[in-house]
This record gives sequence, structure tokens and C-alpha cells, in this order.
Amino acid sequence: MQVTVFAPHPDDEIIGCGGSVVNWLRSGAEVSFVYLCNGDAGSQAMSRAELGAVRKAEATAGAAHLGVTDLVFLDQTDGCLAETRTLLTTLIDLIREKRPDVAYLPHATDGHPDHIVTHQLVTKAAGIAAGPWWPESTGAPWAIDLQLAYEVWTPIQRPTHLEDTTDALDLQLEALSHHGSQLDTMPYDAFIRGLGSYRGATLGAGRSAEAFEVLRLGTLPGRTPVS
Repeated sequence: MQVTVFAPHPDDEIIGCGGSVVNWLRSGAEVSFVYLCNGDAGSQAMSRAELGAVRKAEATAGAAHLGVTDLVFLDQTDGCLAETRTLLTTLIDLIREKRPDVAYLPHATDGHPDHIVTHQLVTKAAGIAAGPWWPESTGAPWAIDLQLAYEVWTPIQRPTHLEDTTDALDLQLEALSHHGSQLDTMPYDAFIRGLGSYRGATLGAGRSAEAFEVLRLGTLPGRTPVS
């Protein structure tokens, strides 16, 4: 099983679906992270160039703590993410190269402009990558069977999938701890604990869960169904 997580910024992959990533890795899946923005506007304590380098190092360390080493940094300017033909082609190429069975991305109304644009870009790229379109891309068409939208800034109003992450929570929080430049200004661990506890309450006392909106659920001929 191949899983690809599209993150607007370094740390969104851990906050939004880090527990699910742990579950996938423990099941034997291969996981890759694609970071669209470099996070260079995430603090006023250092210059954009310095912060971008710091956050790339933090992302690498946090991902490695989970067990993910396949990382792609697209280095778009933080806070200014926008669709361009070049960026869209890059995402199409990545989908056709990685050939993920499962993809994670922010939900459509997550409360940050870069998150919203990431959703729009990835869903558009996924649609194009599935067919014989886009002359700039030479890769073979690939359709992602399962597409799941995660929450970071804005809770999903009507989630359609809950993933029990109780046994993954400690490792998820440990991975997040590598993002020190962000935790110095915002308690993102509280995002994970708070939303996780709220979502997990429907599964039983003391449970933690991640909530998602299922964007696509289907199986192509010759492909094993995602369970």
C-alpha cells in the first residue's frame, strides 16, 4: 500500500493525520510526505531564509521519528501559495510517480489560505493525473483510490471517517516535538490532544481519533480494494 500526505506546511502532516500515518506504517504501508510551502513565515524570530531551513530540518526529523524518509519539498513561499501551471504540473507528475493508493490533504475550508489552496491544487491535480490529459506530464495516468481530507485549523463539520489513533498518539506527539520553532509560538500539541479526545469520545472512553472527509472512495479494475 502506498500512502502520500500533502501538507501545506511542515507540521501539518503530523497535526492533521500523524496518527493515521503511524497506523499505516505499522500495517506495512509505504508513506511519503509532500510539503507545498517551506514554512518561512511561521515566526518573526528569524529571517525567511533562516526559518525555511530550520523548518525543513524539523520536518525531516519529525518524519524520521515516525519512520517516514520519503520527503518532497516544493518550496513555495509560505502564506502566498497559488496555482501556477508549473506547480500543478509538478503535482500531477508526483502523483503519477508515487502512484499512491491513498492520499491525505487538508479539507476544503480549513481555516488558512495555504490549506485551502492546497486542497484545490491537489484535488485538481489528482483529477488530471487520472486521465490521458496534460501534455506537460509524461507519466502514465494514475487514479488515487482513497482520498481523505484532514482538519487542522477548522474542524470538519460532517466527518465521514474516524480513525482510531489511541495507540499512535504518543508517537505522533513525539514527532511533533521536533517542530520546536512552531511550538514556541503555538501549542499545536493541544490541537492533537483536544481534537483527538473530542473525536475519540464517540469510540469509547479514553480513545483518541482523527476525523476525515472522504473525498473519493473507489477501486479501479485490477486494483485491490482499500480496507
